[in-house]
Amino acid sequence: MDILKLTKEFAKKEYAKQDKEHGWKHISEVMDTALQLAKSYPEVDLEILKLAVLLHDVSYFNYETHVEESIKTAEKFLHNKAYPKDKIKKVLDVMIAHSGPHRRKLGDTKLIEGKIIYDSDKYVRSHTLEGMQKYYPRFYLNETRELLKKTRPELFK
Repeated sequence: MDILKLTKEFAKKEYAKQDKEHGWKHISEVMDTALQLAKSYPEVDLEILKLAVLLHDVSYFNYETHVEESIKTAEKFLHNKAYPKDKIKKVLDVMIAHSGPHRRKLGDTKLIEGKIIYDSDKYVRSHTLEGMQKYYPRFYLNETRELLKKTRPELFK
């Protein structure tokens, strides 16, 4: 069985334990957006991006600690599946990039996968005027801005 299938099965079980806002529906929306954005960047490592999306909120029980807890959970899971250490590190680096507070503390990510996960996570929160006003200026990618304009033109009138 491949790592993506194993991770998806694991993640679905974990997300079922959480509030609906950070459940499987959220992950599916972030994944759909991430894959759409990734089409513009042929250098993206799709396996790393998909794993990071699947696991980025896997231990979301508290806003303040969810990033660190999700990283611990992801690292343990991937290690137990004998996923290569260098790839685990990259998945974790991409996961941390989805967090606004970590972005403010650590600076902008250099990884395209990190930019995509950040934008995708915030894009799904941008479908209201308040969300758009908060996140639109913070998107890394012009493709994300264009996607929001295309899918929610009423927010820009």
